[in-house]
Amino acid sequence: MGKELRAWGRGSLGSLLYRRALGEAVATALAVRDGVPSTGPAPTYAQVQALVDGPGVTCR
Repeated sequence: MGKELRAWGRGSLGSLLYRRALGEAVATALAVRDGVPSTGPAPTYAQVQALVDGPGVTCR
């Protein structure tokens, strides 16, 4: 995944990615509160773990 992001060139995406993730977290929490299905894709636990276990990642 890192190589794909690097292919975009140099630019700051940090704030945008954080704000989008926060917006989706809030939208999901509101959907759960209101008893409606949340929309949009969400990675599986296995997909998240694969990101953590990726090459060059030392999170443990």
